[in-house]
Amino acid sequence: MKPTSIKVGDKFIKPKVPNIVWIVNRLVNLPGLPPHAELKVQGNLERPQKMMMSLGALTDPRMFHRIEDR
Repeated sequence: MKPTSIKVGDKFIKPKVPNIVWIVNRLVNLPGLPPHAELKVQGNLERPQKMMMSLGALTDPRMFHRIEDR
């Protein structure tokens, strides 16, 4: 999977925590760094969780798996 194939709305899980679905909220280009995505946890949580992850990490199957709609 090429990093450029990642788009807003794509869903990922971490292999060791498959019950939490992360959704690409936006794509970010930070000066001097590789392209990143802002991810948010799917669902209605009391405290929404977000994180920034490089697109390279999202395409690494040891770190994330892309999933279809759940």
